Amino acid sequence: MSIFLPNYINKIIIFLIILFIVSCAETKDPSQNLLKIERFEKVFYESNISSIDRVIEMYPLFFPSNFSDEIWVRRLNDPIQREIYNEILYQYDDITSLQIQITKFFKNNDEYFDSIQKPRLITVNTDVDYRNRIILADSILLIGLDNYLGFDHRFYEGIPNYIKEDLNQENIISDIASQYAKKLIPSSEDYTFLDKIIYHGKVLYYKDIILDEVPEKFKIGYSQKKINWAIENEYFVWTYFIENEILFDPDNKLNSRFINNAPFSKFYLENDKDSSEMIGKFIGWQIVKSFMKNNKISFKEMIALKPIDIYNKSKYKPKK
Repeated sequence: MSIFLPNYINKIIIFLIILFIVSCAETKDPSQNLLKIERFEKVFYESNISSIDRVIEMYPLFFPSNFSDEIWVRRLNDPIQREIYNEILYQYDDITSLQIQITKFFKNNDEYFDSIQKPRLITVNTDVDYRNRIILADSILLIGLDNYLGFDHRFYEGIPNYIKEDLNQENIISDIASQYAKKLIPSSEDYTFLDKIIYHGKVLYYKDIILDEVPEKFKIGYSQKKINWAIENEYFVWTYFIENEILFDPDNKLNSRFINNAPFSKFYLENDKDSSEMIGKFIGWQIVKSFMKNNKISFKEMIALKPIDIYNKSKYKPKK
């Protein structure tokens, strides 16, 4: 005997089936389909004298042939190296969240640069070499986890605060994006100060579209206090650049004053120490944002433009 249901009941049943399928898709395990990250520091420090040859065979790039195995065995048993490794393991035993971030980064990046080859991802212990905390070389991306243990970690005692501000887990994905920006965004001749800050503005705008969920302070490498200062003093900084005819000045000394990482920017005023460093990058970022807001143009078209063209069409005018 057949049962005939009213049409509206059939529609409700179909709707519920579709809703169930969608909900299943949305609750899919996020750990699936993630890019693999090799844990070299784990493989190395969990090995021993009898298995070190196997580690060398797996990762020959970390073991120059002109060094004997004895060197690596000593490092394996070095108490300081062990302490660094233990701290890495304490904070990064599970790196699923980092895998999710990196996988999303490459997915977003592919929407604009589909020819980029996925690198071999390897975490390492760098002996707190914060100047080289992320290394992108050919098809390998190295992540020095010991450089991201947190601002107030005891390993970072003696390192200036303006550098320690970037040694947090939240900075990893931004630092990775910086390395790719160098490869993907054409650099101009960088003759004038304006050329330089707009190039950096392109890099930061790249982070805006690729790292859409990352707060702005991590994209540029500021503390919350410094990003607040930059926003609140944008008009003052811009006025200073205009009145002192800095924009079209080719003097490279301006780099250390307003572009390079430093304790603060140098206006040669009494309250310089209260300012945010790299303020030229911040201003370049705002110019590029204004350009993209006021022009119908794609991101890839924008990064190919000359800085002067971006500036002239940006309609940039910070509020008092």
